[in-house]
Amino acid sequence: MTLGAYIHIPFCNYKCHFCDFVTAPNKDDLQNEYCLVLGREIEQRMAAMPEKPAVETVFYGGGTPGTLAPELLVKIHQTLLANIKLAAGAEITLETTPETVDLEKAKVWRDLGIDRLSIGIESFDDGELVALGRKHTASEAITAIDLAAQAGFENINCDLMYALPVQDLHGWQRSLSKFLQIAGQFPQIKHLSAYALELSPQTPLAKMFPVAGSGKTAENEFIAQHKYLLQTMPEAGFEQYEISNFSRPGFQSAHNLNYWQQGDYLAFGVSACRYLSPYRSSNWRSLAKYMHDCLGEENSELIDEQTQVKEAIMLGLRMNTGINLKRFEQTFGFDLLKAHSNSVSRLVDSNLLVCSEGRLKLTTAGQPVANSIIAEFF
Repeated sequence: MTLGAYIHIPFCNYKCHFCDFVTAPNKDDLQNEYCLVLGREIEQRMAAMPEKPAVETVFYGGGTPGTLAPELLVKIHQTLLANIKLAAGAEITLETTPETVDLEKAKVWRDLGIDRLSIGIESFDDGELVALGRKHTASEAITAIDLAAQAGFENINCDLMYALPVQDLHGWQRSLSKFLQIAGQFPQIKHLSAYALELSPQTPLAKMFPVAGSGKTAENEFIAQHKYLLQTMPEAGFEQYEISNFSRPGFQSAHNLNYWQQGDYLAFGVSACRYLSPYRSSNWRSLAKYMHDCLGEENSELIDEQTQVKEAIMLGLRMNTGINLKRFEQTFGFDLLKAHSNSVSRLVDSNLLVCSEGRLKLTTAGQPVANSIIAEFF
C-alpha cells in the first residue's frame, strides 16, 4: 500500500459560491503564523512515530495553496521532507486557481519538486464562472495552463464542474469541448477531474438556487451531461478510471488512488483528516482552535471491520476496475455476491451492475445513480 501525505493550506483570495471546505479568504496576514504552526505540527506528529515513514505521494490542498507566499511553501515543504522519507519518483501535487499562477511562482513550485499541478478551472464559460463566484475568466485559465507549461510542468490536471444550476447540456458540451481543444494544444494536460456539483445547503449558490427551485438540474439533464462526458473523453485519449476522473494512460492520480484503495495517509493543517489503519482522525475545523492547539482533534474513531466493508464497497464501485471479489472475500471472510444475491441479481438485470472476470462493477448506466446502488449494500 502507498502512504500519502496531505497538507491543508486554507488561504484563498475569495470564497467561491459553492465552497464548503475550511478556508480563510482574505487572511493573508495569518500566512506566516499559520506556517509556523503547521511546521510545528509536522515535527511533533512525526516525532511521535517510531521511525520516519516512507511517503509516496504528497498533496497540497485547500483552500488555494497557490496563494501561499512561495518562500512559505518552500519552508513547509522542507520541514515535511526533513521528517519523512520521500520515495523516489514520488508524486507531489499542488492545487491552485488560474489567477494565482504566474511564471516566477510556478518555477518556484517546479524547482521545489512539485511535479503535478491541479488547476481549478471549473468552467470555460464566463457566465458560469460568475455564477460560481470565481474571479477568473476562461481566457485567464488558458493563460495559467500556458504559464505552468512554460515553467516546466509536464503533468497538469484541470478541474471542471457540470450539473450546475445555471448550465444545460449545450453549455456543458461547449465547456468540455473547449477543454479538449486546449488539451490538444497542451500535451502537458494529463488529467481531468470532472465533478457533478452537489451543493451543500450552507453555500451561497444553494441559497440562490434552492433544491426545490427552478435552478435544480433535472435528473435527465444530469444523466445527459454525464453520458456526454463518458462518450467524449475516450475519443480524446483520456481514460476514465473513477467516476469523476479521467487521465491519459499512466497519469492517474496516485494520491487519490491511495484514498480509493483504502490506503493509509498522513495529514497536517486545519481540518486535515488522516487515516492510519485502523484509526481515522481529523484536526480542528476552526482555524483559531488549530492555531492554538495544532495537535488537537475534532474527531477520532476506530474504523471497525463493518465500516471497512462498507467503505470497500463504496470506494470499489466508484472505480472503473470495480471490486475484486476474490480479494474482497480474502480480506473480509465472506462472499459479497452471496451475501447480497437478491440486490446484485436485480441490479445486474437492470443493467446497472455487471459481474465479469471476478469483478463487480458499475455499468455506464449505473454511474449516474451510483449512490443509490451503493446504498443497496448497506
